[in-house]
Amino acid sequence: MKKRKSGEKGFTLIEVIVTLVLVGITAALAGMWIVSVANGYIFAQTNAKTAQNGQLAMTRLVKELTAMKSVTTAGSTSIAFKKATSGSASEDVTISLNGTLLQITDGSGTNTLTDSVSAFSVTYCTNPTGTAYCGGELAANSCSADWSSTTSRTIRIDLTLTGANNTNSTFTQCVTPRNL
Repeated sequence: MKKRKSGEKGFTLIEVIVTLVLVGITAALAGMWIVSVANGYIFAQTNAKTAQNGQLAMTRLVKELTAMKSVTTAGSTSIAFKKATSGSASEDVTISLNGTLLQITDGSGTNTLTDSVSAFSVTYCTNPTGTAYCGGELAANSCSADWSSTTSRTIRIDLTLTGANNTNSTFTQCVTPRNL
């Protein structure tokens, strides 16, 4: 064996252990940071998808209700109506909440507009000016959960979707059907 000279330099066991502990702590902190960044990305991505689904569903609802000719049955969470199609023909359409699914039934069958619905309501309002208002101005008008063929002219749709970490996103739209 080779003997160590008094002038040789080297690492002691204590120095090696302290270095390994510091590297381990640094690696653990870096790992926790990466996990929090990944969770934030997933949260943002899920909520963006929820917002997109809500906007697409509202756009489809507005399109369908704008073409409405007459209401067959109306409630606070569903509406059935006849929609104007090409020429003088009409099509029966039903929009309803089924559990957490918002569904539309028309000539092509039943399709899901969006899922993760925590609340959906349809309110029917008298609007003498013919312009759809939402918010405070709509509350000043006469609104109810029941359709009146003689006075209801504006339909308010409120849709709440549940996103990441049970975050709710609410979408509101008012529609004045053009064929009533």
